[in-house]
Amino acid sequence: MGRKWEITQSQYAWNFEQCEELLLIAGYEEIKPYIPFNENWVEEFENHFYRHGNGVAFRYVDEVNAVRRRRALPKLEFRETDVFDYGKSTNKLVKSEHRQRVRADLLAASVNIRSRLVSQALSEAKALPEPHQTFEEWKANRRRFANDAELSREEAARRFRAFEQVDGSVSSRQLNLAPDRAVTMLKYASSPELRQEIIGKLSPDGALAAVEQVDDADLRDALIRHSLT
Repeated sequence: MGRKWEITQSQYAWNFEQCEELLLIAGYEEIKPYIPFNENWVEEFENHFYRHGNGVAFRYVDEVNAVRRRRALPKLEFRETDVFDYGKSTNKLVKSEHRQRVRADLLAASVNIRSRLVSQALSEAKALPEPHQTFEEWKANRRRFANDAELSREEAARRFRAFEQVDGSVSSRQLNLAPDRAVTMLKYASSPELRQEIIGKLSPDGALAAVEQVDDADLRDALIRHSLT
């Protein structure tokens, strides 16, 4: 019944529809007089359930069923279902008031009326459709999407590293113009722009090596300036 969700790791709770809440209230109130006074969970459960309108932790259902078992009463069975407006609602005040009203009505009702209300709630709960996606399926899908996103980030990082390596290799080749070859080009280049482009393809050490082979003072200055970079 209801929608299963995770409070903390490996601790779960239910969000119920109204018919399911009636079944829990009836089952709890039936055994409440037989719960030992030193059971701390009772105050916790009523505080969360009746006063604050919170979801119902699995452990509280287990506690109720433990007492019902000792009293030889049927176990409260809950399963995952689709939930509708009430089950999806986050308005805890509305839920708190509804639960308190249902409790008051059940406690004031005759045995026959109470039995009829519980029977009707059971029928409504059984008619609730199966979930489109169980909690475990949703959790598995979320984990898969997270893994896919992580793989995407890793792939992007891998491609970036590969790009850097290629880019670095290209840059290395661009700066790997041999000094002798550069000197020959500079000898025949006529425009300042072309000479600057040739010098730019020399490594700093290559530019310094080319200085000794160049007679033009302006070219030597340009080569020395490039070697300083």
